[in-house]
Amino acid sequence: MFGYVRPNKAELLVKEYGQYKAVYCQLCKTLGREYGPLARMALSYDCAFYALLALSVTGAPVGECRGRCVCNPLKACVYLETTGEAYKKAAALCVLLTFHKLRDDLADQGFFRSLGSRALLPYVRRKAKKAEARYPFLARAAEEAMEAQRRAEEERAGVDPCAEPTAHLLGELFAELAAPEDRQRPALERFGYFLGRWVYLMDAADDLRDDLREGAFNPFVRRLGLEGKQELAPEERQAAELACNQALNATAAQAALAANLLELKNFGPIVRNVAEKGLAEIQREILFLHVKEKPRRELEKL
Repeated sequence: MFGYVRPNKAELLVKEYGQYKAVYCQLCKTLGREYGPLARMALSYDCAFYALLALSVTGAPVGECRGRCVCNPLKACVYLETTGEAYKKAAALCVLLTFHKLRDDLADQGFFRSLGSRALLPYVRRKAKKAEARYPFLARAAEEAMEAQRRAEEERAGVDPCAEPTAHLLGELFAELAAPEDRQRPALERFGYFLGRWVYLMDAADDLRDDLREGAFNPFVRRLGLEGKQELAPEERQAAELACNQALNATAAQAALAANLLELKNFGPIVRNVAEKGLAEIQREILFLHVKEKPRRELEKL
């Protein structure tokens, strides 16, 4: 997961946004408790959404508590606690995905650029083994997806084969949240599949300019006929952004349709906000507002 799966804050009620933040903060707290303080660095919006969806599907009872942020003791936080496994599974997923991300960085980056990953990998490997012992299903699914991803990219496959491992991974993870006999299981799997596909495509679209400049593999390069280019003229960039946006829109629409089939016990409006509005807002920010390229003073005006 890549940090793109988050709600459109402007379209949430104040109460709903407070609940989302409380889930995010509780996951951070769980990471520190289960895997040590440094594990909080693995926290991501994507895994927070996984925890939120797990709480929504199972209908686990939740309760608010208040405390201080570990990273910023001056900040008061609201935490949304539960007795179920949602946060522990999401924390394990954070650790496992971070471990695979570090391994990929070592393979893809030069020696000096990968020094940080090399320093962190032994620590994260130990935590990943702990997560694997607790949740073998999560570890197996993540390992298989990352291996399939590496093979597809080594073969310089097209957009669809490259997006398939991430799509399949989230489909498996979301379906597993429901009991085998639960009638929502097919909709959860479909929601996860298209959300995973969208995440991969969004990451590829986000990285397109950097990958062209560095000569790195990106599945959109061949799809858009950009082989051999390092820089894009303004009209070429605009055409590439529109083409990526169309592919993302088609995938996000399928994810939103599947999300609307779900009967969620908790946080249904937040889940639907992510599927229907959050994904679209991320596309707009990255593809058309170029948020990552703007200095802080410009961002404050948006």
